Amino acid sequence: MRKIVPIVFALTAVFAAAAASAADPTAAPSSRAEKRAEMRQEFFNKLDTNHDGVISRAEYQAWVDSRFAKLDTNGDGTVDADEVATSQAAMERVQKRAEGFVKRYDASGDGKVSKADFEAKEMQHFDRLSNGADSITEDQLAAARPPFKHRRVPQATTNSSDSGS
Repeated sequence: MRKIVPIVFALTAVFAAAAASAADPTAAPSSRAEKRAEMRQEFFNKLDTNHDGVISRAEYQAWVDSRFAKLDTNGDGTVDADEVATSQAAMERVQKRAEGFVKRYDASGDGKVSKADFEAKEMQHFDRLSNGADSITEDQLAAARPPFKHRRVPQATTNSSDSGS
């Protein structure tokens, strides 16, 4: 549970920024780095409610409170795994991922992915990984998908003198 809530907060922020940038048809960043930079800027602008170029502690606290309120669907001041999983943010994330899957794999454009569509796309991926060979090595597979790295905030450590020992 400790890992789920921060992830949900971060993902909903990213998706909110993506939705905001998708609403602007003139914005067409070409690279992933440009898209990430644009999403970060959109997120910053959302938090900087008085548009003074900085996010105050109060502005950030307001955003945190609004996010928690969206997760706390029964309004009891706490969230459990079921509330997080069934929250609007989680539902939107699942829907967006599902739409992305269909968009990537739907070769016919009919909004459905056939087994043939899926296999063709995945075998193209295999061909790219293998450079046309009939097999791939563990290193080739690992190079294609670097492991997801969680950014962890360093936790404060307590000295034995602080713990009352």
